[in-house]
Amino acid sequence: MITLRQAQTLLFMFILGTAILVIPSIAAAYSKQDAWLAVLLAGLIGLVSLWLVVSVCKRVGNRTIVEAGLVVLGPVFGTFLGLGYVFFAIHLGILVTNNVGTFMTTLLQPPAPLWPFHLLLLLVAVYIYRLGPWALAGFAQLLSVTLILVLLFGLLTLVGQFQPQFLRPVLGEGWRPVWTGSYLVLGFPFWETVIVTGWVLRWVNERDRLFRRMAVSYGGGAVYLATVIVLTLMVFGVELTSELSYPLYSLFQEIHVIDLRIEGLTLFAWLVSVQIKATLCYAFALDGICTLLRTGKSVLLTVPLAILFVIVADYVYPTTAHLKQVVNTYWPPYAMMFGLVLPLLLFLVLHLRRRFSPAFARQLR
Repeated sequence: MITLRQAQTLLFMFILGTAILVIPSIAAAYSKQDAWLAVLLAGLIGLVSLWLVVSVCKRVGNRTIVEAGLVVLGPVFGTFLGLGYVFFAIHLGILVTNNVGTFMTTLLQPPAPLWPFHLLLLLVAVYIYRLGPWALAGFAQLLSVTLILVLLFGLLTLVGQFQPQFLRPVLGEGWRPVWTGSYLVLGFPFWETVIVTGWVLRWVNERDRLFRRMAVSYGGGAVYLATVIVLTLMVFGVELTSELSYPLYSLFQEIHVIDLRIEGLTLFAWLVSVQIKATLCYAFALDGICTLLRTGKSVLLTVPLAILFVIVADYVYPTTAHLKQVVNTYWPPYAMMFGLVLPLLLFLVLHLRRRFSPAFARQLR
């Protein structure tokens, strides 16, 4: 079992994950100097999804969302829904794995192949999964401090380079660009958080205050991303921020303390958050497969699933430009299907069945 604080940390780290490096340029391209406002708005709207997922999972006996689908929709339709969520978790996990390899080969070792970086990421994921959810939660809680320190360090060392005029005028083009940017940010990363909220409830030992505490973590992730965007905008401006592949990494390249290069701090913080996100996707998919196969937790599937991640990650979206194209086109509606539409469907069907089927209502007690 894990504590509420640890569950909060898992959600916070998941939200940052790959978004911490990529979101500033994506949001700035559409919302300009109001990109930070688009992220905050997305975080606020995304609370609806958080509430739906937590409500459904709690009302079916504190199960995962895959188990909730089987209970609410029955064995046939519930299995189809569960397969959809497993596919989404695998797809997202492969993309996260690919992002690590692409980043490392692009900026650090361009001639190197992708698969060694993918393999290292998945080896850690397999090891953590076999130790259990408490190990993942403890790992996230221990290393989350790194992300806070990196942000504070950036604030302190870059203050002399800030140009607040780059943030003006606020809402200079009205709300339309802000809504467009927030829609993209909802798809990546906020609607993706169904992977955490639809899995973690089963392992939490204090469930009564879960939504409120997770909402705080949700807001914390949004504020962190908005702060990173404000920093990059005040240093680089809108045009340069929107064109950079990894604005936060480029931002820390501007820092020089006693002739030391500090961008390695950003790299470490990002790798920590990405490892958490990849492991959560891996754990959700593996537990979902075991649920659908009615096998319970099985370590026999850990290595085959990891191999699938490593192999497929070599062939999807080889560059950051491809990733941005995906995020800007089909990813928001795709993520909305799993993060909002299907949880809403489960919530409505669950409510109707509890109201009109006394036998079903007794089954949930």
